[in-house]
Amino acid sequence: MTENEILMRTEDGICTVTINRPHVKNAWSLEVVEGLGDAFRNIGRDPGIRVVVMEGMGRDFSSGADYTLFRDEHPAPAWLDGMRKVKDLIVSMRGIPQPVIAKVRGAAIGGGANLALACDFVIASEDAVFCENFSNIGIIVDAAGNYFLTRLVGLAKARELAYLGDVFDGRAAAGMGLIYKAVPEAGLDAAVDVLARRLAGKCPEVMALIKEGLDASLEMSLATTLEWEAAHQAIMTQKETLKATVKLFFQSRGKG
Repeated sequence: MTENEILMRTEDGICTVTINRPHVKNAWSLEVVEGLGDAFRNIGRDPGIRVVVMEGMGRDFSSGADYTLFRDEHPAPAWLDGMRKVKDLIVSMRGIPQPVIAKVRGAAIGGGANLALACDFVIASEDAVFCENFSNIGIIVDAAGNYFLTRLVGLAKARELAYLGDVFDGRAAAGMGLIYKAVPEAGLDAAVDVLARRLAGKCPEVMALIKEGLDASLEMSLATTLEWEAAHQAIMTQKETLKATVKLFFQSRGKG
C-alpha cells in the first residue's frame, strides 16, 4: 500500500476513514484491505473516538476489488489468504464499540457495496450506483454480502440482488430498506455530519452495548437474548448517565 491510500482524521470525536484511490474508483488492493483492517482495530482501541465515518475519495465510495487482481491470476491459496483478510476487516468493523456510518456517493459495487452494508448506517446520494455484480463476472458474493443482504432485505430480495446483479440507485436502496437514507448529492456531507454528531453526543458505553446486543441477537435465541438484556441492564441502571437523566426529569416537573 502506498503511504496515503488509507487516510484518517479525527475531529470532535468523529473519525473519518477514507479510501484514497480515486483513479480506480477506490477499488481494493490486498494492501488496502489490510490497511482498513488496521485502521478499524486502532479505532476500536481509542476511547477518544465516538463515531466513524467511512468514505471514498472523490466521486466514488468503492468499486470493489481492483480488476488487476483478477488479471494477474493469483493461485487459490493466495485468494484464500486475501479473503480471510477481508473477513478480518469486516469482523473488526463489527467488533469495534463505535457506530460506523458509510457515506456513499458514486459507485458502490460488489465488495464496495457490501463494505458499506457492514456499517451501522449507510447514507447515500440519491444517484449513487449500487450493484451486487458478482454473478455478472463469474464469482460468488463476498465481503459478508451473504450475511447482510438477507438480514437487511430478506431472502427473496437478496436473491434478486445477488442472482441478477442489476444496477440500482440510492433512492431504490433506501426504498427497499437496504440502507438508512438517500439524500440529494448536494446534501450528503451535511446529512452524514448531522447523524455523526447526534451519535457522538450519546453515551459511548451505551452505544457500544446497543451495537453488541443487536449484532449478538442475530445468533441468539429469545431466552438467551432476554438474559443478555437482563444482565447488562442491571449494570447500566447503576451508571451515572441514567441517574443524571432521571434527576433532570423530576427537576423539570418540580419534583427534584
